[in-house]
Amino acid sequence: MDDARADSRALSVGQEAMWFLQRLAPGGTAYTMIVAVRVRSPLDVARLREATTAVVARHDMLRSVFTEEGGVPVRKVVGVPVPLTIIDVGPVDEPTLLAHVREAGRRPFDLLRSGAFRVTLVRRTPSDAVLMVVAHHIASDAMSQWLVLRDLLWAYEEGGSPGWPALTRTFDDYVRAERELLGSPKRERLERRWREVCDGAGAVRLPTDRPRPNRPSLRGVAVAVPFSERTGARLIDDARRAGVTPFAMVVGALQAVLHRYAGPGDFLIGCPASTRFTGGMRNVVGLFANTLPIRASLTPATTFGQAAVQAHRAMARAVATAALPSALVREVSPNVAVNLLSMDAMDPPLPLAADGSVEGPQTTCRGLRLAAYDVAQMEGQFDLMVDVRKAGPIFTAVVKYDTDLFDSATVDRFVAHFRRAVEAGVPDLAIGRLPLVDESEALRLLALGTA
Repeated sequence: MDDARADSRALSVGQEAMWFLQRLAPGGTAYTMIVAVRVRSPLDVARLREATTAVVARHDMLRSVFTEEGGVPVRKVVGVPVPLTIIDVGPVDEPTLLAHVREAGRRPFDLLRSGAFRVTLVRRTPSDAVLMVVAHHIASDAMSQWLVLRDLLWAYEEGGSPGWPALTRTFDDYVRAERELLGSPKRERLERRWREVCDGAGAVRLPTDRPRPNRPSLRGVAVAVPFSERTGARLIDDARRAGVTPFAMVVGALQAVLHRYAGPGDFLIGCPASTRFTGGMRNVVGLFANTLPIRASLTPATTFGQAAVQAHRAMARAVATAALPSALVREVSPNVAVNLLSMDAMDPPLPLAADGSVEGPQTTCRGLRLAAYDVAQMEGQFDLMVDVRKAGPIFTAVVKYDTDLFDSATVDRFVAHFRRAVEAGVPDLAIGRLPLVDESEALRLLALGTA
């Protein structure tokens, strides 16, 4: 690959942050994004290679490498080899297959030499495989990952020049618009709004098992938290009656638990949001995301319904200020984040398993029998992060935590409290009345008192 003569492209503020974090923990996978599907149809590898080539030619971000010039990070669009890898594992059992998929997903990127994107097929048999779209966050976001999967399946089905929507804008247009904003009077107004949100509120005070290291490893572990369809239906009904989104009900429950952990005082959590503000960016691949600070002002008397309404309004206000990268505002420093993803809005729409299993129900797309294949990823970005996914009445959460700070037993207790808050957090219940100690824990505590 000859990139010496390639034009240098400026990075967005979010990409610059990703470059810094990659340099902080080289070889880490905290910012590796994976979308995977189980394919239970015969796959023609030659056609898949042609489809991958077509997708990379369509989206210049997928054939970009990242480097520095004069101490400034830049990207260069170059000619990269087709980033398709086939891994034949044979007819292994399901846990072994998952282990192979995880290992393939965690292979680190060399942003300087090979870029930030690859397609991997982990194959059990010619008609049973897991197809993975893997990217570093510097080049992608959640919607971009699904866009690439959509385009890949589309190109595989039609070959040649499929009927993709025309790309009328580029990521460079987005970077230019961001730089124009940062050089305009509007920047000061947006910064002032962020400071008003953050003034007097701080990070969540969590009971960690170890002090924070001077140099974080950015390593983490994920714990799946499936909710019953009955709980999902109740969340949707409660949200409708409260005039909020179902996600706001979950965020309110999460904030309620964090309030119980942290005690009095307002705190901030982060909420990643899309910054695709114009329709022209709808089909562009890149990092269109900003972590918005969401303020919680709770007391023990606040009800779960009130917490949900407060969360809903805070998220709506934050979106109105999302154009300004929060990384530029010194006062914004959330250590806990919640990420919201509606699987219903994804293309192709692949529902998750109701019981939190790795593989979801099977559907047909582009002539292939597919199912969502849920692979743990992007752990260690925050002290604590909760991914919330919705597919119809099915809600699934994934709690990710920093292993520098927490033991698994501590997070298991948090997960139990979070689950209890979501399942028992009826709108009229005061958050101070939510029991954080179950019957078995209460008996153990009583036994300690009588020893």
